[in-house]
Amino acid sequence: MASYSQPLYCDKSCSQYPYIGRVSVGKEDSVDFIYQFVKKRFVAKNHRNNSIFHTAPDVIGPPKFQSYGELFYLPFFQGGMMSTFDEHISTSPWENRSPESNLDFADRCGEIENNYIDIEFHEAVYPIRVSIYEILNPGRVIQIWAQDSNNQWFQLWNGSPQIVSPTSRLFSPPLSHPCKFKTKMLKLVFKNNPQTFPITYTKLDAVMLIGTSDLILPRNTNESLTNLFKEINCMDSLPFHEDDNLTADLKNVHSDIVYLQEHFPEYCVIFKSDAGTSREVIPDHVQSLGQKYSRCLLPKGHSNNAQKRMKLSLGESKKLLRCSILALSDEILLKILKNLDLTTLWSMKYVDERFNNLIQDYELYTCLNVRNVSRTDMHDIFCFFTPRCKYLQQLDLTGSKFDVKDFINFLDNCGRHLTHLRLTDCYVDNCALLKISEICKNLKELDLESCSCLDDEGFSYLEKLNSLEHLNLYDTCITSERLYKILQKNQWMRDLCVFASSLRTTNLDLEANAIKLRNLCPNLEVIDLYRTIDRTPTIINVLADCKNLRKVYLPKLGCSIADDSLYKLLSSCQRLEAVCLCRIVLTDRNLELLTRCRNLRWLYLFQVELDTPDKYSVIFERCPKLQELRFIYCKISDCLVNEWKERYPCVSVYTFDID
Repeated sequence: MASYSQPLYCDKSCSQYPYIGRVSVGKEDSVDFIYQFVKKRFVAKNHRNNSIFHTAPDVIGPPKFQSYGELFYLPFFQGGMMSTFDEHISTSPWENRSPESNLDFADRCGEIENNYIDIEFHEAVYPIRVSIYEILNPGRVIQIWAQDSNNQWFQLWNGSPQIVSPTSRLFSPPLSHPCKFKTKMLKLVFKNNPQTFPITYTKLDAVMLIGTSDLILPRNTNESLTNLFKEINCMDSLPFHEDDNLTADLKNVHSDIVYLQEHFPEYCVIFKSDAGTSREVIPDHVQSLGQKYSRCLLPKGHSNNAQKRMKLSLGESKKLLRCSILALSDEILLKILKNLDLTTLWSMKYVDERFNNLIQDYELYTCLNVRNVSRTDMHDIFCFFTPRCKYLQQLDLTGSKFDVKDFINFLDNCGRHLTHLRLTDCYVDNCALLKISEICKNLKELDLESCSCLDDEGFSYLEKLNSLEHLNLYDTCITSERLYKILQKNQWMRDLCVFASSLRTTNLDLEANAIKLRNLCPNLEVIDLYRTIDRTPTIINVLADCKNLRKVYLPKLGCSIADDSLYKLLSSCQRLEAVCLCRIVLTDRNLELLTRCRNLRWLYLFQVELDTPDKYSVIFERCPKLQELRFIYCKISDCLVNEWKERYPCVSVYTFDID
């Protein structure tokens, strides 16, 4: 008699993913059915796809949205109608930006379109299903690819853009191309942005990869797994699902896979490549897995007994829940409410008057993220949050379009406690910077990336601030003289991003003022010169005098870095955690220097010549904290990369190249 692991469907139990359900027979043969969500994601910064822009920040982990099959919205009212916004309106605290967000690995090449997102999962499997949680404007994913052990990409599915209902859905396209290799890297390709207005995009909440530890094949050699699942779904005993849209009965969306696990010997065999033949298995044990991938086999029957002990009737559950909530103090409830998304938070007002009052509390609105929202909606958003954000500390308006007057009015009412402000790619003028300098006296972080409408007068207002620690001026017209005046007033600067474009008439001459930069920023921890034109030895030597440096991104253009300069930098800055090196030759001596950075976590090599590639293992062995190593446009053997992945599984190794 077969036994199998009952899946934890993605409703209330998402926190228990990923997990493994083992099907086994006897003492020898077994196959694991592995269910997992995204662990990491990688997006080239120069992409121009709105679906990727809205998906990338939130695709990691289990889905956050619960009501699949319904419209995705936030509770803002316009003229008596409910208005629809994307999930980039939130009150979540800021997360530290990943180191690769500073880098533009894929340079702008006309023949390459970055309409994709690469996603990495916890464990390599043979894919049998990819489930895409689409919560806004579904239908723009057109291809799914898988990466093999040689870093080659193979297509699993392709289709045309779909015109479907705007409601959220769980999209599980049949994998039309069999995958006979293990993978934990997928690539989702989105349709290009439409050229018409209004621009629409798909937002994904999560992606689940379901696969097996060994290759399984249908017992019927003329049948594919895809057709086998269709056959199982047509059985009277299983719920019927609409094609590729599994929202009708979400709790049974993977019932066909569960059925296959329960009746595995009737339908499939396990293919063992080492034996060269297929071997049959019959389920015998259950292997369940919590968040930590526990691999302890549970004795037969243990799972059912545990479920019986934990099971409560619906009435008992509701009674226990209600009593528990009513017994909590307002202070505890506020801590719980802080972890809710806005949609869920504002639905709490229907519980009772107490909750309606609690969700108005100022403590719930100390952080506000409103990203990539159109001008037509921003006025109402400012009006909605103004009475609630009395103690606002973090404000992120990245990519949003708004009237500067509305922004200034919002700052007048809510900006006096601001410590962090991001205005990347926003239209702000000199008046906005004047108001920031007058109101936001406690500002520690200011991001003005791509704010191209600011001139020298506007930047001069920043000299009134004296608490800045993080300053991003990438793609702005600031002059070196003005920058140094700002730094003179903010000598606690720890994170500085500057850019000197050859297209500007006000190039930032770092070399001529290198010593001044060092003296003005004695506490510098992060310096981003990646897009800067010059990188002469003077600049590198100046950086070496900044003993607190944790992250350094050296320019990718200009002359090569001399060995002596690199030696001084790496030997002097022992706290380095992230390093980006461009267009250098990594000799044995330079490798030895890198291994002295015992705190190194991220290493990015851009067009670097590898003197003796097989000696690079020393970096893995002597940098115990290393988490990620990227080779961008470096000529390196796939076999060597695969060997590193096998020997050092705790380090993620990526390669990026153009054939």
